[in-house]
Amino acid sequence: MSAGEQLQELMLAYEVSRQQQLTRPDQGPPELRLQDIEMVPELFQPRGGISERHVSELVKAIKTVGALDPVTVMVVGKRPILIDGHHRIEAYGAAQWTEPVPVRYFEGSPEDALVAAGEANSKAKLPMDNTDRQNFAWRLVLIDRHSIAKVARASGISAAQVTIMRRARKALGGQAADFSTWFRARLAANGKEYVNSGDDDERDQWMQQVADRYADELTKKFSTKLALNPEIAAMALASYFGRKLPEVYGFLREHLGEDDRRAIEVDNDEF
Repeated sequence: MSAGEQLQELMLAYEVSRQQQLTRPDQGPPELRLQDIEMVPELFQPRGGISERHVSELVKAIKTVGALDPVTVMVVGKRPILIDGHHRIEAYGAAQWTEPVPVRYFEGSPEDALVAAGEANSKAKLPMDNTDRQNFAWRLVLIDRHSIAKVARASGISAAQVTIMRRARKALGGQAADFSTWFRARLAANGKEYVNSGDDDERDQWMQQVADRYADELTKKFSTKLALNPEIAAMALASYFGRKLPEVYGFLREHLGEDDRRAIEVDNDEF
């Protein structure tokens, strides 16, 4: 189900609940069980994904002080749906938290909540980067329920950029929803869509180009500091990747030569 279809489904349920007065959408218990909170990340998680580093920091806070600041939910019918606080929910799960968690309630429609989610993330401790902001704006443009000014305010990009996105959506027509990121949508609208041919060599070449760019950015930022301090570099990577660290470790082993692997295994055997 696309983001637009999900929003439409929520809007219908919201209108029905209002007409039947099933619940007061701005009121409810001050705490909810994790399993009772429904997540719709395709709509209400503006960032491109979960930051494992941020989750790790929140897990430490949970283990030190207990429950975190309330997450924001809206009630549609009898369904509490998470609007803001995806990293906190992830952290509760990682910390194996079993108690109910504090919540606050959003008063407004799912359309209003979608905009509010973007605005909250633009101002949060872990703000959206430029790619996240553009992708969230593109998502709002695809849904086509908000003005240019509202999309710009919610995503943190310029009104001019939103206008360009609207032109791209019009140019792509019925295919616009096939592109989940603004980068790919822009390429397609300009007639330069990248087509994945399934060629492993082509994919490896693309991955290497991206990796080289990241390596260049690390070099610009840290010069030789990381390379000269491998233990500190490892600590920094452990903090950054969090729960993804074992996966990264597996990939790193693939970049070691056979001699290096044997040397590591010998060192491990000595302990």
